[in-house]
Amino acid sequence: MSAFKYLMHFAYIGKPFRGSQRQILGGFPRPDDPLTVQGRLEMALKKLNPCNEPIVYLSSRTDSGVHAINTTCTVNLYRSNGMVYFPRSITICLNSYFKKQDVPIRILKTYLVPDTFNCRHKAISRTYMYRLTVGKANSINCAPNYQFIPIEEWDRSLFYCTDTFDLDKMREGANLFEGYHDFRSFMGNHKNEPDKVTRRIIEYVKIQQVDRYGYSTYSWPKIIETPFDDYLFIDVYMKSPGFLYRQVRRIVAALVALAQGKVTIRDLKLMLEIPSRHSWCPQIKTLPAHGLYLCEVEYSKEDLDTFRTDPESGI
Repeated sequence: MSAFKYLMHFAYIGKPFRGSQRQILGGFPRPDDPLTVQGRLEMALKKLNPCNEPIVYLSSRTDSGVHAINTTCTVNLYRSNGMVYFPRSITICLNSYFKKQDVPIRILKTYLVPDTFNCRHKAISRTYMYRLTVGKANSINCAPNYQFIPIEEWDRSLFYCTDTFDLDKMREGANLFEGYHDFRSFMGNHKNEPDKVTRRIIEYVKIQQVDRYGYSTYSWPKIIETPFDDYLFIDVYMKSPGFLYRQVRRIVAALVALAQGKVTIRDLKLMLEIPSRHSWCPQIKTLPAHGLYLCEVEYSKEDLDTFRTDPESGI
């Protein structure tokens, strides 16, 4: 009986899940875990009728409510006839299952990979995005008691209604986080890892003002004559070989507080220069999960050359 390893690129909307990592543990066969992304993937893979218990290994873990545009996982599958599954067939079968079950997960592409390939340890970088929608508080369309946001953005970006938002100051602060730093001040409390090494390299922090004109004409009530003049749409991208627990959400929270004038550049520098959870400015509140997206898990060209979509070509 032969075993083959498959790498899957996939996307999901995080709202229905308690996180990406399986939470129901133990037992054989493993009990179903429909409220996590890993659990749902394993339930879908059983539809292929493999001879083994399909165990999914995630390249990256995300919290409850966080989305993924393109992330990866691997799984070993056995067949009694010793043949491989066509990668395209795995993609089609799993997506059919997710559609029928109304589960917001989609397989983007499946590959055959060497048995030694580890999707987590082989990743050379991860890129995250946080989406913000900032409305002018002095606008009739965005008064504190009349906060309007297109329904397309509900649970897809974080909405702010504010009189003060300095995008240039936000970009200035973003430069502080690039490079090699100890990010302990920006790590969320994690009781299971008190001695964790918190030094990381961030390749870049990019803040992009974007135009979101893809909404239906019915998304904006007729009383709103110039809706986009009252809103600032911002995507914050961050790339690193690896991130700490809630690091992205806390860094973006610090940059938002800077743009609103709640903290200064000096405050951010102190949090970097004195890495400690006690250095965290109380004016900064960690951002919620629903604006965060895992955009890409990157592998080296050497590893990419080993991926196969044609099982007859071998590995």
